[in-house]
Amino acid sequence: MTQRGHYMDEMVEMSHSIHIISVLAFILVLVIMTSLHKFSNDFKAFSKRIRTLMVFHLVFLASIILTGTIMMAVEHLSLTPATLLMIITTFIIASLEIKRNKALSKVIKFGLMPKMEYANLGFKYLLIELVLMVLVALFSRMSSAFSF
Repeated sequence: MTQRGHYMDEMVEMSHSIHIISVLAFILVLVIMTSLHKFSNDFKAFSKRIRTLMVFHLVFLASIILTGTIMMAVEHLSLTPATLLMIITTFIIASLEIKRNKALSKVIKFGLMPKMEYANLGFKYLLIELVLMVLVALFSRMSSAFSF
């Protein structure tokens, strides 16, 4: 094996490791945000915590997208069912986050939505994201075991 091939293999392995770690961290952030939406009573403290966690949420989502793109490029853009499912899930999660962020700004900036209504709506969106991430993670593990 050439020196260049060795570096390419290391890059793919590192991207795969970062991708898995980012997915696990993203799921952890989703669990924390979901529990905050469900169990927080003080809206001012809640909104500060959520805005802080949103930064981590977006950073890990961006990391997942970046490393996933690198791995797809290395695999010559082959669309397996697992890869296609990951792409669709990413778009769904991004759409839900946009909706949740708009609802939060309606509450904080304009007061157009009751705080408890936002908490329930945000909880539902985050729960959908969490379930999607867990299902995709399980499906991708199963599909890699069968390699179809």
